[in-house]
Amino acid sequence: MKQLNHFEFKKIQKKLKPNIVLILENFEHDENIGLAFRLADSFNCDKIFIVSKRNLNKLKIEKTARNCTKTIYYEIFYSIEEVIELLKNENYSLVSLEICDDSKSLREINFSKIEKIALILGSEREGVSNFALNNSDICTHIDMYGNNSSMNVATSLAICLYKICEDKIKNK
Repeated sequence: MKQLNHFEFKKIQKKLKPNIVLILENFEHDENIGLAFRLADSFNCDKIFIVSKRNLNKLKIEKTARNCTKTIYYEIFYSIEEVIELLKNENYSLVSLEICDDSKSLREINFSKIEKIALILGSEREGVSNFALNNSDICTHIDMYGNNSSMNVATSLAICLYKICEDKIKNK
């Protein structure tokens, strides 16, 4: 068995256009924003909407993103309301990744029939805002089997993007 380099892997890689945008709502750690860029590139997402009222440390984001800020379009907004209105007008289904009283397990959701997905992830400390939750079409959570009720936001994003793309590949 031989490990493939990036160029060899690209030759066998299958392209999927899953029609996903990410909404990063008030992330507190720039490294998580950088990781979101890498994941968005890995899963061929269309765009990232960064919602933040604080000054972002672009050097930290770039260092973690490893050039993915050049391959993924992004916009910075101050208001989640503005982003949600924009995406609803573009017929995106809003999916919040958050544990709440009405959330469904990620395993239970079939994303293959959802054409355009706007995946909302909330801050590391506060989670997805009530406004975003109340305007979401779907609220989902990742089942956890240990004592903790949460995991790193970038880890959660990776799991969710994998599930969405798997569903879309299976029904192609």
